Amino acid sequence: MEIIGRRMQGRFLVRQGGKGWMVYDSELKGPAQIEKDGAFGEKLTKEEAEALAKRLATRKPDQFS
Repeated sequence: MEIIGRRMQGRFLVRQGGKGWMVYDSELKGPAQIEKDGAFGEKLTKEEAEALAKRLATRKPDQFS
């Protein structure tokens, strides 16, 4: 799906943070939280961030609660 010529991307994006790489949660508009009340996906290597984003994108919606 395209909106104003921009391709829609998934919820979790890998991007460079202040220190290292992070997994950005476009729904929460900040670093992705790995599990409820757990750590955030930031200060990672690029490889760690890519693996985490893939894992988060493939988990079932009920696992976010």
